[in-house]
Amino acid sequence: MNLTALWLNGLLAMGQSGAPELLPPVKPMVAPAAPKAGAVTPVAAQDPPTGGPLGEGSRDRLPPITDGEAEKEFENEESEEEVLLLRRLLNTTALGQALNDNGVVFRGFTNGNFTASTAPKNNLPMAMNYLGNQFLLEQNTLIAEKAIDAESDQFNWGFRTYAILPGSDYRFTVMNNLMDSQTRMNDGLPNTYGVDVPEFFLQGYMPEFKTDVKVGRFFTIICNESIDPTANRLVSRALTFMNNPFTHVGALATTRLSDNWTAFNGITAGNDVFFGPASAPMYLGGLRWDSTDKNTALAFNTTLGSAQFNQNLHTANLYDVFELYLSHNITEKLNYTGDFMYSLQNNIAGTYVDRNGIDPRDYNGNATWYGFINYLTYTFTDDLAGTIRFEVFDDNKGVRTGYEGIYTTYTAGAVYKFTEGLWLRPELRYDYNGTSKAYEGNNGLFTAAADFILRW
Repeated sequence: MNLTALWLNGLLAMGQSGAPELLPPVKPMVAPAAPKAGAVTPVAAQDPPTGGPLGEGSRDRLPPITDGEAEKEFENEESEEEVLLLRRLLNTTALGQALNDNGVVFRGFTNGNFTASTAPKNNLPMAMNYLGNQFLLEQNTLIAEKAIDAESDQFNWGFRTYAILPGSDYRFTVMNNLMDSQTRMNDGLPNTYGVDVPEFFLQGYMPEFKTDVKVGRFFTIICNESIDPTANRLVSRALTFMNNPFTHVGALATTRLSDNWTAFNGITAGNDVFFGPASAPMYLGGLRWDSTDKNTALAFNTTLGSAQFNQNLHTANLYDVFELYLSHNITEKLNYTGDFMYSLQNNIAGTYVDRNGIDPRDYNGNATWYGFINYLTYTFTDDLAGTIRFEVFDDNKGVRTGYEGIYTTYTAGAVYKFTEGLWLRPELRYDYNGTSKAYEGNNGLFTAAADFILRW
């Protein structure tokens, strides 16, 4: 059996592609302007947002808590000072006016970082800022969308695309069987930079059912972190996020049951896999409760299927995930968010190697992994918020990261919004695995990162 091919297939099965010596298996957003720090727009009948204190949020994930005074989530209108460069330029043209008349919005951002690290070359399994001691351009992202109107009493439709053109994050987000050849173009290894389209879907709103349905590729509803850096509170992502689904292809219905309850039901081709031999039908669903005062949210989400490892293709796209999510505003400025996920897969059979291409190990049987992420976010001003994140992630068989054991991570960072178009985020983080030397031959890893988000 080709060990390198098997390792790469395991990565692609999770939607993150890479080479054994570079990348272990790791996992896989839109209001016109950033909301107030610590606040999120009210939940509309369509897709729920997510995100950090200054994040715009994905319409496909759970929201942090709203203060009830932010703008309507899918409002396309922006105040003059909030209109970013691309839309300003388009507004001077006939094309821009036509787009505005039809409710179509184009915008984008550039995200780059430098991560100083005690590891000489890479920070894996920490990602997506996985390269140590060098600059990394994670994303140049272009978003195009026509938002649905959940206040209308008539059927209406919209669409959304989110394209990385290009960026280093592509190697984590590409789907099995969709644009994944980029991960083998560098003498069988992935290029540092590439392209991906993590979202492309059509969406329709049916007011009689208070339901919207999207069809295509979309962000998962699982986990409060996101592929989109503008939705996250910190530079780095949690290990729990990186080792669970990023995106799905299929259909998802979001139904507003009442002012407090929202239900999600969908059918997908699996986790981070496009239609093809590695895919199989899976259920994606959840139920969320929001308190009337919007200070507390509680949710349960899951993706369910056969949970079988594909022993012919050596892909692992069909694992089950169960998530419990809680967010609570302790005060007007202090928010706690907790995210717990438990995942499992059956009948794994094969050989895998660590990212350095050594120590091949055979694994046969069932595997589970779980994570618990805690966030405390304090909003100092409308433009500045700080977050402390503590995480425990157990990869007890090493089938996700390549190294067995319990990982603990401690992260502290801030988001400072200089202008609507420029955000800066410094971060300090320490990772530790007492069982395995997961970080280039060491049990621990210390990183000091800083990134910028240039919204245009």
